Amino acid sequence: MNSERTYCSDLSRAANETMLGTADRVDVWIMVEYKSVWKPKAVIDNDLPISIQQWLVNSQDRCRETALKPRLQLIRQPQVEAELTTVMVHREGRLNVRKCRTQEEITSIDVLSDDSFDECLEPQYFVCTNGQRDLCCARFGLPTFKKLSEAVGERVWQTTHLGGHRFAPNVLALPQGVLYGRVDAKDVTQFLDLTELGRLSKIHVRGRSAFDPSAQVAELAIEEEILDIVTTDDSEVRFHTTHGIKSVKINKRQKPIAVIASCGDEKTKDIFPLIAQE
Repeated sequence: MNSERTYCSDLSRAANETMLGTADRVDVWIMVEYKSVWKPKAVIDNDLPISIQQWLVNSQDRCRETALKPRLQLIRQPQVEAELTTVMVHREGRLNVRKCRTQEEITSIDVLSDDSFDECLEPQYFVCTNGQRDLCCARFGLPTFKKLSEAVGERVWQTTHLGGHRFAPNVLALPQGVLYGRVDAKDVTQFLDLTELGRLSKIHVRGRSAFDPSAQVAELAIEEEILDIVTTDDSEVRFHTTHGIKSVKINKRQKPIAVIASCGDEKTKDIFPLIAQE
């Protein structure tokens, strides 16, 4: 690989772009094991059997019908030989898992029913490594995946695009429900010291996916344990915490940061990060 190539992840760091508040809003994570080669848009361009592709479409539609925002991820563990196909679903803080023997077993799953699964209590980590989508994901994601594998074994997975190439290496932690960025291989031990205990690795947080961007930013301004969101909009977020109602004002940075969103982009785009008011 050309060591002189410019990577969007390096440019984002050089611009001192904040990551907080950049996680896509997701209510239901649907993860399906797929070990074949991943194309740039692997979740819609793959060789999965037609029946499973249709099941994925139907499952996402069912989520939307109940006002839930789904996101599909393909996952794999190249280091593991397994005859069964893993399907995971994360919803409302619960991570469900099922090991399937046949296509028919997969297509019988109701992603919104806990009865279709066993609950997974141990933290699972999903590292974006799809270099076909963006070079940064493979260049920076693969070393982090390797380091996590050495530490937690089969509790780490490679996954397709998580959004935000420029924050690679990106790591989704479930059932915690938090997306992290810039989790370099050298940071993995420090990262796990916190996340394995259910705590936030604050220097890596992009956001809790169940929250909108304003609440993602506001969460890190609250010291108390958050029980629920009371109200949220672009300028203020109110949380119900263990010490009562806490309010956080949110501002948008007035001066933009010019970033390259993906490797290969020629034009920059202006980003106005959200900031919690002190």
